[in-house]
Amino acid sequence: MLLMKARGLLALSAALSLAACSTMSSNLFPDKPPSPVPPASTATMPLAGTSFFTPVPVTPGASTGTPQGQQIGGMRGRLVAIQGEISARNASLSEIRQRLASDGALYRITKSDLATATTPTPQQYQKAQGALDRLHANTTALDGEMRVFAKGAAEANKLMNESVAVKNGTEEDQNQLNTLRGEISQTANQLDRLVNEISNEWALQSAFIAKERAALATLSTGLPATVVTNSGPAATPASASASLLSQPAFVTIKFDRPNVTYRDALAQAVSAAKRRNPATTFDVVGVAAGRVMTPEATAKAQEVATTLASLGVEATKIRLLNAINSAAQAHEVRIYAR
Repeated sequence: MLLMKARGLLALSAALSLAACSTMSSNLFPDKPPSPVPPASTATMPLAGTSFFTPVPVTPGASTGTPQGQQIGGMRGRLVAIQGEISARNASLSEIRQRLASDGALYRITKSDLATATTPTPQQYQKAQGALDRLHANTTALDGEMRVFAKGAAEANKLMNESVAVKNGTEEDQNQLNTLRGEISQTANQLDRLVNEISNEWALQSAFIAKERAALATLSTGLPATVVTNSGPAATPASASASLLSQPAFVTIKFDRPNVTYRDALAQAVSAAKRRNPATTFDVVGVAAGRVMTPEATAKAQEVATTLASLGVEATKIRLLNAINSAAQAHEVRIYAR
């Protein structure tokens, strides 16, 4: 009797174990993702920095009438000038950070609208792409501000090196020199820390943008053939084909093999276009081979647009577009100069 009960308990335990395994297997290792697939989430926006440059008060000094005193007075004046120039950049740094925050919030909204739409439209993609492009432009501006602060830090460190070379002054000269060195050191250290903070801020923003470029490329898969621009209404498929793909491109980059190298040739072409017309703008068209837009073609277009920006073309003079060409054998990017 005990043997039969034990066998019954073992059978029940085995059945429960199999049921649990079945549940765990379906939860942890599903045969296929649920339908519909949840939309891609927006990465967490990097937090904007909060530090600014706060000038260290520069102690005035009376003239001692010595050559060393003249050197010290000159360096004091240069320190005041450095501090003044850098302090004037606090407002623009604050403005850029505010734009990053507002454009970042707008991007999250537009991407959410695109990701949650039952049938995403090119117009929704256009809004999200445009918001991300503005975020990229502000990140580029942040890099420019970082370079200004870095220049100030370099000048302050140079001033410190020059102060070490001042020798054999009077006791008053030495007292003034020691005070000035302390103020130069505080200024240089503050600027070095601020440059590091802005640099990290820029790196996080750049990584966020790169990740979201890829996410948008994925969301754009299957959109109707159309042109998506940074500004203005989206063109219809017919006008896109007639007005762009039928025209000879200024530059065509075919991605028909791995590791296509094009930067040097593109740099020469951009230089020639700017010589003809400094106000030249560029339409960068990612042309997908086949009948639907693909993330790969969109990513290649963004890659070329980013290269253009690195070559000195302002973000406001670059329009990013998408199109398809069922006759093409490989994805390509066409650039039209206007």
